[in-house]
Amino acid sequence: MRKLVFQDTEKFYRELKVALEQDEPVEVITDYQRYSDLPERLKSIFELHKHKSGTWVNLHTGAFVPSAAAFTAINYNALYQIAAAGGAAGVGAIVGGFVGGPVGVALGGVIGATVGATVGAMAFAISNKEHDVEIKIKRTGEIWLRISPINQRKSKS
Repeated sequence: MRKLVFQDTEKFYRELKVALEQDEPVEVITDYQRYSDLPERLKSIFELHKHKSGTWVNLHTGAFVPSAAAFTAINYNALYQIAAAGGAAGVGAIVGGFVGGPVGVALGGVIGATVGATVGAMAFAISNKEHDVEIKIKRTGEIWLRISPINQRKSKS
């Protein structure tokens, strides 16, 4: 199982994307102890807002419930867009830099947006892979996410 220590960076999301594409089981380790402290991108990718319940989040305090567990899903489109955001902006900046001036900036923006949209379409096409995502709250209160490819789960049954 690949263990990834969570960082709200494009590098982390790229590593996560690669692991999922390779059907590797992944454990995302965080030190967050409150729902309100989770970065929005993490909430979006793992659709935590849809699965927020009193079983793993204390609805009054927002703290995670120690030793609790629940299941959620992956928003593949959000993951692929975040993982590719730096690349799309980089392509746009390179092209814009060659052209130069206001025209270069506009052209770079269009190209960056086009690359981003293409990545979104690719995510939709590639996301036929499915994963189970288990939310695990450690006894000390930190949230971890355990991701398993569904085909591996079925083959072990």
